[in-house]
Amino acid sequence: MAIYKFRVTFEDYEDITRDIEIKSSQTFFDFFQVILQSIDFDSKHAASFFVSDDYWSKKGTEITLLEEDIEPGVKLMKNTKIASYIEQPNQRFVFLYDKDVCWTLLAELIKLVPENPKAKYPQCIKSIGKAPKQYKQKLIEKLKEEVEKGEIDDNIPDEEIYKKIVDEKLVFDEDEEASLNEDEGDLVTKDEEEELVEGEENEDDEISSEHEEHEGDEKW
Repeated sequence: MAIYKFRVTFEDYEDITRDIEIKSSQTFFDFFQVILQSIDFDSKHAASFFVSDDYWSKKGTEITLLEEDIEPGVKLMKNTKIASYIEQPNQRFVFLYDKDVCWTLLAELIKLVPENPKAKYPQCIKSIGKAPKQYKQKLIEKLKEEVEKGEIDDNIPDEEIYKKIVDEKLVFDEDEEASLNEDEGDLVTKDEEEELVEGEENEDDEISSEHEEHEGDEKW
């Protein structure tokens, strides 16, 4: 039986890769599970594979995880074998996970290998780079600032906080996170702002008083 060896890479993190071996008779659902296991993500969100071209520029047939997402022309992962869509030696697929955050991974067939009778397929045989956190700490911090201040328990799992983030439309991208991080040093509390305003007013009064005294000196 043919064993496919795929290289899976994050679209936004090209230095993070996973080499995965899977039987030609196994399904896209098997592929879905081993990919998420290899990057330490849970499997609680919607996902789809798309048949892609050599340049990752086009999305062909969709193979989706959930039955409720089935539309004309869309296939179901658990009913679709990998071999059904291997059309060329370097076949490529785009894997999208969690529509609210839209993690994008690129899977490319890199070779066929002999089956190892002792191996359990599918399997991740090589891992390079640490995968990003599925539920980002910056998003958690943003939620704590914006949603019901003081009412969020620090012990709530990242997943639960993430759900609130999505509900409150507070998901933001990496550039916004970086910008937020840069601006943190410039933030002041309401009390600090009042002290600054009061200090500026006092400084203005002192300058005005000194100006009046100088005017009196000039008249004499």
